[in-house]
Amino acid sequence: MGVIVYELNEVPKKLFDFYASSHPNSAFAKLRNNSNLFETITADMGGLSPWITWPTMHRGVPNVEHQISDLGQDLTNINREYPNVYNMLAQNGIKVGVFGSLQSYPLPKELDNFSFYVPDTFAAGAECYPDILSDFQVFNLSMVQASGRNVSRGIAVKDAALFLKSSLKLGLKPNTFFKLSRQVISERVNKDRLVRRRTSQAEIAFDLYFKQLLETKPDISFFFTNHVASSMHRYWPTIFPRDYEDGKFDIGWIKQWSDEIPHAIRVANFQLQRLLDYCDKTGSELIVCSSMGQGAVEDVEPIDRQVLITNLRKLMEYLGLSKNDWEPKLSMAPRVVLTPKNDGAKRKIKRLDQIKINGERVNHYVTSTGDIRLDIMLVNQSAISIYEGETQVQPEELGIENVHLQDASGSYAYHIPEGILLHFNPRKEVKGHTNNSWTSVSALDFAPSILKKYSLDIPSYMQSENLFLC
Repeated sequence: MGVIVYELNEVPKKLFDFYASSHPNSAFAKLRNNSNLFETITADMGGLSPWITWPTMHRGVPNVEHQISDLGQDLTNINREYPNVYNMLAQNGIKVGVFGSLQSYPLPKELDNFSFYVPDTFAAGAECYPDILSDFQVFNLSMVQASGRNVSRGIAVKDAALFLKSSLKLGLKPNTFFKLSRQVISERVNKDRLVRRRTSQAEIAFDLYFKQLLETKPDISFFFTNHVASSMHRYWPTIFPRDYEDGKFDIGWIKQWSDEIPHAIRVANFQLQRLLDYCDKTGSELIVCSSMGQGAVEDVEPIDRQVLITNLRKLMEYLGLSKNDWEPKLSMAPRVVLTPKNDGAKRKIKRLDQIKINGERVNHYVTSTGDIRLDIMLVNQSAISIYEGETQVQPEELGIENVHLQDASGSYAYHIPEGILLHFNPRKEVKGHTNNSWTSVSALDFAPSILKKYSLDIPSYMQSENLFLC
């Protein structure tokens, strides 16, 4: 027995209900009909992002207290003041497995009570526990780095070869390898299928996670996947066209990309079915959750092009920084994040205030831990003109491009405070579900509910108003 936490990033009850209703024999439907259903409400203030809302769930405090605002942030002090729930469990002798949960880098110093530990896909290093999983993480991080706003056709051959050499030992199933091969072939026939590589990474990760689950049998484990969220952002209008005014989206575009969210959900459904089968066999419990959801952006316009920083090294060189002055961090496009290594670098980066792209500045923000976040908010530009003061600068000098988006998609759905949590216990029957069966709870109650489930003391800083996992 044990508890499995499947972190299905940003999926709202609207999509979960839609798929469960339209596929009555699916794992989604089984979970919908046989779980305790909760709609979680994040307690975070300001802009909502998964690298903020997941720490809120994991730590039991809102962002105004944990102060986590960016990927790659130094969490040393935060981990000491507001440790995440899986570290608290491990420190109290509970065997824990972690695979990809956001803001999980670096590895804990004490790994005695961790069955396995694979940090998130934006980690600053490839260290994993056990060490053999690092072969996967090296490949995983290289694919994330290669694919920003568009998915890259390239593959980090050296990293891929290293991973493939150990892939069967790590748990990659022959069926998954066949799917990956079919994916590569389909890309050659239909270039649109390239976008599904995001989902392929989730398929690989889950196989490795499941092998660790079977072999180490932790008391509780966490698996994170973003593949459905990335499809929802881009293709929400293809599933819920009535969320937008008539004629907003070209019928041809809707038809072209109509199977991308269903494809992502099929993969999640397959994974959830394997977990349900495992739970039925072992008596384990399954929690499927998101730290927030997504909903339609009603006033959005279709996006064909987006101005992006595609070569951060060139931009830093233009500003007068050497490679020893700064360090790049993995992040989600269109933003880029870097760490300045000295005060001189910070001063030189301020030169960005003098640079305008089509009359707009590059936004730069200093995080609470001293990292610098950059992004450009320009879309659907027919051309770009860059000036520093009165001097015109060519885009290639700055590593900036007006990128044609391979799927002509913007963020047609975006973050909303409402997420989901389904608690499936094969030993307890749930009856009488209706469309109104979702109970509203605070996301802050997740961490204390997990601690209570394992009979651990709840820290005084956690609100723990509604302990909903029984």
